[in-house]
Amino acid sequence: MHDEIKSLLPSCKPLAIGRIFVFYDIMGQPVHSENHPRGEGVPSIMKAREEFLLGIILFLVSSTAAIKLYAVDKYAFILYGDAASHLVKARQLVDSWQPGLENIGTVWLPIPHFLLLPFSVFDALFFSGAAGAVAGIPLLIATSILLFAIVRRLTGSRPIALLSASLFGLNPNVMYLALTPMSELTFFFLITLGGYAMQRWLYEREDRWLVVCSVAAMLATLSRYEAWLLAPCVALLAITEGYLSWRRHEHRRTRTMLWTALLSLGGIILWLCWNRFMYGDFFQFAPWKYRPPPSAANNPMWYRQEPVSVTLATAVVNIFGPVVLLACLWGIVAWRKVVREPKQYLLVAYLALPTIFIFAGILTDYVLIDQWWWNWRFVIVFGLFASVAGGIGVSELFKKVRSRAARGITVAALLAMPIVQMTVTSVSVATHEDAAKIFSGLTKYATSFGERLGSTYKGGSVILFTGTGLGERIMISSGIPLKNFHLIQYPGGQDIQGAVRSGDRYVVLGKVRLPDSREVVDYWLDRRQLVLQYYDILFEDENYLLLGRKGLPKI
Repeated sequence: MHDEIKSLLPSCKPLAIGRIFVFYDIMGQPVHSENHPRGEGVPSIMKAREEFLLGIILFLVSSTAAIKLYAVDKYAFILYGDAASHLVKARQLVDSWQPGLENIGTVWLPIPHFLLLPFSVFDALFFSGAAGAVAGIPLLIATSILLFAIVRRLTGSRPIALLSASLFGLNPNVMYLALTPMSELTFFFLITLGGYAMQRWLYEREDRWLVVCSVAAMLATLSRYEAWLLAPCVALLAITEGYLSWRRHEHRRTRTMLWTALLSLGGIILWLCWNRFMYGDFFQFAPWKYRPPPSAANNPMWYRQEPVSVTLATAVVNIFGPVVLLACLWGIVAWRKVVREPKQYLLVAYLALPTIFIFAGILTDYVLIDQWWWNWRFVIVFGLFASVAGGIGVSELFKKVRSRAARGITVAALLAMPIVQMTVTSVSVATHEDAAKIFSGLTKYATSFGERLGSTYKGGSVILFTGTGLGERIMISSGIPLKNFHLIQYPGGQDIQGAVRSGDRYVVLGKVRLPDSREVVDYWLDRRQLVLQYYDILFEDENYLLLGRKGLPKI
């Protein structure tokens, strides 16, 4: 799989070199303020709006990456098990055995599925997995442009802002996630939008920006749980502002701030109420219902053979690179030089809180990662903070370093990390490597079986006794509309027989005993003769049994 990533290098390398020369030339210009016109010596390519330049670069690079990856592997966008599941979840809202809002389910938050829905309804985008790329690339571009705007206001330098945003947007680990139906890019965009609105509010003191920040935080809490630490903090800020307004007898603003506080918590409240209404438990989604507590999670099945702190540090260095981290550290130290008042440290806290949340989860083993790239994608949220802090660090460095050569070397070192990741196997693109490892064994075989089912399918409904994850793989690779699938989980009593006797034309029985299919597999393997009263065996191997209503041709 590493060779697939290397195949992207010819298109990316000239672009990277071109950027280095552009920045090498412009970084010699004095750092200008937001209200100061740019110098006459700025190259013509930079006289255009840098936001558009950034958007064009990211669109071309990400689109090229998508085309090349798909040419090498038609399942490149859904190698992650969660990617396939998110895609199926989105389409099941309108195309399933029982379409409707109940398909939102629990555990996974709904906003990413709602964003995927308009694209997943197109068969070409759904069955190829490209729906994720169609939704993710614009989110990648929007997130990077917002980072550009944040750093530009902090440093007063558009070139440094462009460099800083590029370090995030052109990171291969981020870009691969943008091509998949994963939920990270939705989360990154909403967090960055909230940070941008927070900054505008701190600088301009217009309450509408605090409302925008509250809305972004609320939507982020319905995208990923890392935002659940953020929303109460935004609410506390709004309550504080409301209290100060009440002390000044500004009653209208007081009411606005209180509503803003409630709005920021609205996503969490809505999700708790949804779980109570649908499942009878406010905390049906809670992780302790699905995996052991931290005390029992230490090294389950030997998923990690080194201290978690070492794994976390290795993941951060490999994904972002030592030069970016040094710039970030310098920016943290120098942050006090660019803030106008202590309250503006709220922006630092806002950008850091999601990282604090996920890092704390990793260090306490609620979020599991190992030293072989498994789940390293969880640390990428740190890139939002690192992009902003790194931009400040570069700005402060260039105030001290006047040499064009030294500045050019610095920029080249910052932009070299993507090339290192795509060429050095020991570093690699962790998100793609992780996804490629997941797409193996039973998962890969389920995909092949789905293709076999699709070639055999002659119409009618298909009932799946396979477990959710493998069943969703079969659904996508078969090319059969989802409304024709009936996925059975945790059956019991007469329902398990009724499903087979209800007239489904095909039955797929997965012989592998997964947690959510063990009961049904054991039931039907013990009653093989009962099902053969209604069905013939069309195909059987050590993993799957495909049955068809009597009279269908065998494979």
